[in-house]
Amino acid sequence: MDELKQLFPDNIDEAVDILLSELSFKNKTKIANMSEVDLIKLNMSYGMYVRNEFRLLGNDSLLASCGAYAGVNTISPEQASYIIIKELWEKLQNSNVLKVVK
Repeated sequence: MDELKQLFPDNIDEAVDILLSELSFKNKTKIANMSEVDLIKLNMSYGMYVRNEFRLLGNDSLLASCGAYAGVNTISPEQASYIIIKELWEKLQNSNVLKVVK
């Protein structure tokens, strides 16, 4: 049952924690160093992975969590994956991953 719960998170925090556990240090660093605008591009590729892995189309509890975060009643899987990716990015911004110094 725990394995099933890990595959299908109920909320944004669980989804972000799963992604953090799966990403390599190199990829965490890449995401942390992206601009917020680059997250839209990332959602086109990595977002598809997020939507499929967390079964966003049908994972009503995770969609509801993303909708509540965005302050909307209905949300598409594409919008939800962007919110999850943005939360992942924000969490990485506050972590100890390497950041490019300009």
